[in-house]
Amino acid sequence: MRKIYNISIMVLLSVAIISCDSGEKKQKGPASTGDNLVDQLTQQIADAPENSELLYQRATTLHEKEEYEAAIRDLEKAMSIDSLKPKYYHLLSDTYMDYFKSRKSLDVMEKAGRLFNERIPTLLKLSETQMLLSQYENSVFTVNEILRLDPQNNEAYFMLGMNFRSMGQLDKAINSFQTAVENDPEMVDAWLILGELHEKNGKGNPMQYYENALTVSPDNPQVLHSMAFHLQNNGDIPGAIKLYKEISSKNRQYTDAYINAGILYIEQDSLEQAFEQMNILAGVQPENPFAYYYRGVIHKAYGNYESAEIDLQNAVNLQPLFTQAKEELSVVKELILKNKQG
Repeated sequence: MRKIYNISIMVLLSVAIISCDSGEKKQKGPASTGDNLVDQLTQQIADAPENSELLYQRATTLHEKEEYEAAIRDLEKAMSIDSLKPKYYHLLSDTYMDYFKSRKSLDVMEKAGRLFNERIPTLLKLSETQMLLSQYENSVFTVNEILRLDPQNNEAYFMLGMNFRSMGQLDKAINSFQTAVENDPEMVDAWLILGELHEKNGKGNPMQYYENALTVSPDNPQVLHSMAFHLQNNGDIPGAIKLYKEISSKNRQYTDAYINAGILYIEQDSLEQAFEQMNILAGVQPENPFAYYYRGVIHKAYGNYESAEIDLQNAVNLQPLFTQAKEELSVVKELILKNKQG
């Protein structure tokens, strides 16, 4: 009896120690990631591990943080709990695409298309994914299925136009985009693409499509850019520069406006104005290699070789594969060396 009693005491002590350890672990909770929202969701998931919505919410946050593997794990777990939520498939497809796993992205959307074969948003996303992977015929087939369900769906006609444009069938593309804007005149992107397509085929007046887009979205920098580019290509340089500067005044972060205006000034030998545009760009976006490249080119034109070397070297540092910047930097270094020698 004595031995049995001692063993029982030891067993009870072991159970007590295990129970204490388990209690401590529960009190500590999941390890912190340093992100308050992720940590909050992780704690909620620990308390309710079968809640698929919590997993989806954490996956959304992880996707935004570009933590793709963790997001994929959460989404796969969420889908194993509830396989009938289209948004889970959509986010998983996006995550695979952003993670450079496009084949898996398409696999997910194809499965979603089979599961939700009458859900138009899912079919639209499937069509878009097919188009991005150059499966144009499959994408058109999916669009036609959407139009069977909803013959006036403007987004379906837009996707149809995108496919025809990618296949080089410009007339069919124009017809599709035209139908899209007839069904929804506020489709800015469709108006812009119609303008670009008419630029290519030389028919009609592209500016009228850009003006329609501008009516819908007066402060849209992309619309003004398209108009400026049209003027630039048709010899109205002052008009193009005016529009680029208007874009800059409305949206300081729209860097293409500074670059294009600066290039046009360089072509007109207005180096002081060009330098001003590139200088502003370097201030607004210090990591933009083109700001330093063009500023270096202007310094070189003025004979300020040391300043040109600094700017061109900055351009190369920011973009090591910037061939033009490397070539200009090599020329400037030779000019500096020549000046030192004699």
